[in-house]
Amino acid sequence: MSKFRVANPPDSAQLTQFVTTIKNAEQQVGENIIEALKHPGTVAVLTTAVLGPDGQQRVLSMALDADRMNQVQEILQTSVEEREDEERCYGFHCLVKTKAAMEQPSADEDASSQTN
Repeated sequence: MSKFRVANPPDSAQLTQFVTTIKNAEQQVGENIIEALKHPGTVAVLTTAVLGPDGQQRVLSMALDADRMNQVQEILQTSVEEREDEERCYGFHCLVKTKAAMEQPSADEDASSQTN
């Protein structure tokens, strides 16, 4: 019997999600990803940790078909185009501000220009 629970019934409007409670994180995440990759039509898996309704941490993996993966790639490409380099990234830890946010003066700059 599978330890995995499909969180929502698969249909064309929703991503299929595979949810389990975290025990040994490395093994649990790996098993969750492998199980999601077995879902028909899956080309990639998006995985994160979330809090369940009972307060327990859970591994949530979403099986992405080719269309959903293309959407993810488009979003990532857009973020690269909009990103203003200002801080180095260390692994997955990056400060990302859009160019629009960089063009707006901060409250500190407004206050100093009004006192001069």
